[in-house]
Amino acid sequence: MAVFKNVTLMMGAVDETDSLRETVLGVLDICDHRDLREIIIGYSQHITPGCKAVVDELAAMESDVPVVTFMQRKKGISALTEMIDIARGSHCILMASDMALDLGCVAGMIAGAKRDGDTVVSASRWLRGCSFHGYNTVRRLLNFAAQQFLKLLFRVKMTDFTIPYQIVPTELYQSIAWESEGFPILIEMVLKPLRLGYSFVEIPTDCYSRKQGKSKNSFRQTALYLKTALHIRFMKKRDMLKKDSILYQRFYG
Repeated sequence: MAVFKNVTLMMGAVDETDSLRETVLGVLDICDHRDLREIIIGYSQHITPGCKAVVDELAAMESDVPVVTFMQRKKGISALTEMIDIARGSHCILMASDMALDLGCVAGMIAGAKRDGDTVVSASRWLRGCSFHGYNTVRRLLNFAAQQFLKLLFRVKMTDFTIPYQIVPTELYQSIAWESEGFPILIEMVLKPLRLGYSFVEIPTDCYSRKQGKSKNSFRQTALYLKTALHIRFMKKRDMLKKDSILYQRFYG
């Protein structure tokens, strides 16, 4: 059983500047620093000079919460697995660095993990009272339709499957055998813990259109979400775990 001790916050950086700074300073302002093990920022080789300057600024900042930065070796968003590999907190939260989701969720996630370290506390944009800001109607309707399909496919009462803004035991993330190389890895981060039997509790978040930088997602990548979801729905649970991982040895060793 996972017990909450502290959390590693993880985020990527390519072309964000003010929003990256606001994200880091925002969570440091909101959260009890005793709950934060570290903040990891992985940046691409294609990082803009302005974004790199902010990354260096944050790494040099005086804080009792270390800001760890490194250049990713893998391409694209799948490089977030490198952050998972080096995370030292008992739990992890993957965050966007473009202020697209409410930072206030982090405190709620930590509170939930303190109550039950094995429960995944996940943000949802579709709970009653939540709003999408700056999203066109077609995109919002397509997202809603996707959520309804996934709810039926996985037979659960969750409302949001497509953003991994959630707190997860680090041993779980480090035990999963990640397969996707593009944006579908984001849905992997939700669906594999779900298939492995972890309980999910959702908390509300508003969603905002990107304030800085350009989205690296595409319609092709989004379409691959469906293929990834179907693959995960019918694969064997033991195949979702690395053979030498803590959880594989615990359940199948």
